[in-house]
Amino acid sequence: MTTITEELLTRKDVAKLFQVSTLTIIRLEAAGKLSAVRLGAGTVRYRKSDIERFIANHRCSSKL
Repeated sequence: MTTITEELLTRKDVAKLFQVSTLTIIRLEAAGKLSAVRLGAGTVRYRKSDIERFIANHRCSSKL
C-alpha cells in the first residue's frame, strides 16, 4: 500500500498567503489558474506544492 502525504491548505489559508479574499481564490480556481482537491461535501483544499508552483510562476520582478 502506498501512502501519499502532502500538506493541503484551505481556501482561507491560501487567501491569507496571497493577501486576497477567498472570493479571489475561487475566481482563480474557476479560471483554471489554481487546481483544487475536492474532498466531498463541499470541502475544497489546495496542494501546498501547487500553491508554491503558482507563486513561483507568477512572481513579479521589480526594479527599484
